[in-house]
Amino acid sequence: MVLINTEKLSKKYGKDDTEIVALDNVTISIDKGEFLSVMGASGSGKSTLLNLLGGLDYPTEGAVCYAGRNIFDMDDDELSDFRLKKLGFIFQSYNLIPELSVTENIVLPKAIAREKQDDKRMSEIVEILGLSERLNHLPQQLSGGQQQRVAIARALVNQPEILLCDEPTGNLDKKSGENVIKLLKMLNETYGITIVMITHDAELAKETTRIIRISDGKIV
Repeated sequence: MVLINTEKLSKKYGKDDTEIVALDNVTISIDKGEFLSVMGASGSGKSTLLNLLGGLDYPTEGAVCYAGRNIFDMDDDELSDFRLKKLGFIFQSYNLIPELSVTENIVLPKAIAREKQDDKRMSEIVEILGLSERLNHLPQQLSGGQQQRVAIARALVNQPEILLCDEPTGNLDKKSGENVIKLLKMLNETYGITIVMITHDAELAKETTRIIRISDGKIV
């Protein structure tokens, strides 16, 4: 079953002689429960695609449809609600708030949504991610791999249907990166979370169920 798809999606910056085509007429479908990796050289358009899938940027042309509805037809409140409740974002930089503890960083989306924290869900997440002994630590007291696991926990706390990951292992050493991919695979296989991951690492991409390659803004 198709969960999210793009239709003739394009993104351009500038105009006339200075126009840059970041994404060019891209149409893809992503099935529910799929683990998709997107590969391409720097500047190929892969991050632009991820940002559009997550409603973090607006296309010049085309649509991103979730459950059959173009997310760019939503008003600002609806789009914010979609991002908060249906999506989880994991970035290369962990984007943790240094003054907050691990627990406070993880539950931040719940606080933003003004929703009560599901303690059972929280316990399950931190146990799976091996963070049970680190909940009172500050980010700077953690290794890079541990910080990325906190970022993954934060992305999972609202029970998203889709995880969007932009080079999630980019700042990690090889072993930590492999551990993060194992965690993502487990989340995909055990919980059926749909994952779209940008990576430049062909070995990591092989761990996913499908690979899409982008060059000069086009699927190749």
